[in-house]
Amino acid sequence: MNLDDYQTQAVKTAVFKNEFYPIASLMVEAAELADLFVKPMLRGDNTSDGFRSKVVSEAGDVLWNLAVLLRQNGISLSEVAEVNLKKLEDRKLRGVLLGSGGDR
Repeated sequence: MNLDDYQTQAVKTAVFKNEFYPIASLMVEAAELADLFVKPMLRGDNTSDGFRSKVVSEAGDVLWNLAVLLRQNGISLSEVAEVNLKKLEDRKLRGVLLGSGGDR
């Protein structure tokens, strides 16, 4: 499945009362995904039952919210992916991949 096909299918399931929902939910789901990696590191335990399936599930929730939020603003996932790769390649060529901040 390509990104735009996913986005088209995801938007069909976007049923919510408040247009702010995908923004708020994106933040929550991203934190839940990060938490799957942070807690084991903090506890010194990297073994978790069902870790992979939990990561796939939470990453899917992040992707869904991003897809819907972007579509609400007339932006495709493939456009974001293409622009991001160009930006990263440019940074790599200029030797600033390890820099900090937004525009470098």
